Amino acid sequence: MAHDPPPLISREAPRSRRRRRRSQQQSSCCCCSIVAFSLLAVLIAWRGPIFSVFHRSRTQDNVAAASFPLELQTDAPQYLRYNLVHLVAKVVDPQGRPTTIAAPPEVVVRLDGEIVTTVGNIERLKLRFDRATQTYHAYWPVPWNAKPGNYTAEASIAIADANPWVWETPDQRKKREEEERRERRRGRKIEEEKLAGKTTCTARARFTVNARPRAAIPPGTCIATWEPNFKPDGIPRPDGRLGDWRAMFDWCEYIGADTFWMRGAVTEVPRGLSLTDEMPFNPYPIQPLAQVAAEAHHRGLRFGTWAAAYATYPLTNERKPKYRWAQDISRGTGATKDLDFVSLLEPKRISDIAGFFSQMQALPNVDYLGLDYMRSDRGGYEMVDQFTNEMPLKLPEGFQGWSQRKRWSYVAQKVESDWQKDPYFYDSWNWWRAHRGAENLQSIINTGQIKKPIWIFVLSWWHGKQHGQDPIMFNDGGASLLAPMLYQVPNRAHFDSMVEDWNEYVNAGQVNLAPGDQVDFKWHQRTLQPAAPEELYDRMVTAHRKYERGGLTVGSFWHDISRAAEWGNRGPYPGSEWALAGGAAFSTVRTDWQVYPLTATLDGPTNAAIGGTAQLNLTLNNIAQRAVKRIEVTIEKTSGIEPVGGTRFTRSVGAGETLTIPITVRLKGRNPARANRFMVAARATWPDEDYGKKVRRDLPRVLITMKYVQGR
Repeated sequence: MAHDPPPLISREAPRSRRRRRRSQQQSSCCCCSIVAFSLLAVLIAWRGPIFSVFHRSRTQDNVAAASFPLELQTDAPQYLRYNLVHLVAKVVDPQGRPTTIAAPPEVVVRLDGEIVTTVGNIERLKLRFDRATQTYHAYWPVPWNAKPGNYTAEASIAIADANPWVWETPDQRKKREEEERRERRRGRKIEEEKLAGKTTCTARARFTVNARPRAAIPPGTCIATWEPNFKPDGIPRPDGRLGDWRAMFDWCEYIGADTFWMRGAVTEVPRGLSLTDEMPFNPYPIQPLAQVAAEAHHRGLRFGTWAAAYATYPLTNERKPKYRWAQDISRGTGATKDLDFVSLLEPKRISDIAGFFSQMQALPNVDYLGLDYMRSDRGGYEMVDQFTNEMPLKLPEGFQGWSQRKRWSYVAQKVESDWQKDPYFYDSWNWWRAHRGAENLQSIINTGQIKKPIWIFVLSWWHGKQHGQDPIMFNDGGASLLAPMLYQVPNRAHFDSMVEDWNEYVNAGQVNLAPGDQVDFKWHQRTLQPAAPEELYDRMVTAHRKYERGGLTVGSFWHDISRAAEWGNRGPYPGSEWALAGGAAFSTVRTDWQVYPLTATLDGPTNAAIGGTAQLNLTLNNIAQRAVKRIEVTIEKTSGIEPVGGTRFTRSVGAGETLTIPITVRLKGRNPARANRFMVAARATWPDEDYGKKVRRDLPRVLITMKYVQGR
């Protein structure tokens, strides 16, 4: 039955109009049934031609008619916290044909009904029109450390006349009504608001932001590292005697490390040899890794090896593989130059690292795989176009039409000079680099089919983001453990500010952290009071206790053996003293986690007369469920300290009991180079027994305590 066409201008609200149309359709059913029987014979006789025409006409109508003027979609239903959410909006006319509007739609993203402010202080995304696809699109960066949950992207447009629109097909209406009854609505929702004769249409797209659960790294994991290339012999042991390469493990045992990490893959041009696309890494450090890993397991240590991901050596790129290099640009001339860092956009670097990891994964004694320099350096402006295309930035009019030199120079100015004037732009640059690094990590894992846990050394300034490193993104990208580097800070106040940054950003249980400090007198500000090793201990313990809000880091690392044993800037302190400070930090980490049956403290006077004696007390507390017998206590040999009355003691402590051992030492003489400040250190070891569920029997059974005494 035909109906009169609607008036050209309707003042009827869309909801009322739909109810009226449904009533008209229902009232027409009876009329239609009167003629149904008379038509039946004709339909049967001519069912082929008639049904064909009817089917064709119905199909054409469905194709031509659009139920809603605006569509909004995301490129995936779920995301992790390093992803960009690609939003695509399509505006169509009543026949379903793409069309444009004077004011492009804007998108907001909501969580629990509230608009989410994302990177760069952005609340509303301005969509850009793509002529090739006849759609509007934009990218929404998942905010730093975003709350996991169900998010809703929402776009709205206004149309002058709502009459031509179908609004809902019967199937859509049925689906909507069912979802409303279950109070669970997915997909697109239609809202209409009568404003000044216009209808506002809102389309929604729902997506989920997930958090990858952190890996099962056991608490109390403490690592010693070796950064230089493998050295076959001539390595001093902690007692000063020379040994071969196995001396590295003597240092591990000396400080109580349970894990040893060694650098393996580095794009470093060796003497008399060129690196190629087929041989991107110096082969000499890689060759002995199987032997070193086997020795680590023989000594009861876990073993890991790492790759210098994007840094290469030396500064010149001669005799290196044909990589796409990171680019810098002169602020004066606009001239560009290659840096010694591989570009984050270089796919070959991903395959090269994945190849090394696959090779190491095949070795049964390799437990961890690691990455250092998993970031860009300064510059990196070859990434400008992708960065500005994907991030919601406030760019000058016509920016995309500028020359490459002008675009790069603009971003360089923003990043290097205006980062305080325009912190939101700088924040976007840092986020995008961190996002790219996490994507590359995931690509390395997928390309190499890596199953073993991966750790990454990360910088600590602004919890890593100042250098394009984010612990949350790396965790979601597949890292099992992150090792924040506590070194190369200008002063203690700067270090304390780094601690605050981490504590404000990372909650306990989100990621596995093992922060560490390095043997270096210079980067401990050449401090004598406190002694530099004393400061190293305090920084390691402070980071362990305060980097995560409401919790403890899973472990710690001490960097590196070669700096203590051979060539490091140790100042007036022997390498063994730096090592004992690191070992005391390891013991504190494990004591905090209660993975040992004992706790130990060393108390006594803070100062004593030069040439005189000082009495200290070593207190052992048994926190286990059974007695700890045959505890061996050793007073360590340290510079300027002479034990009085013995250096070794054997004791036992019952379950829940406390034992105090008096220790007397003499300050042998003055040492102005170290401001007459001397370390007293004690080591306690015990037999392997079952001391309860919390106690880790796979750890070295060693507790190191230390105290500095000021000579006067």
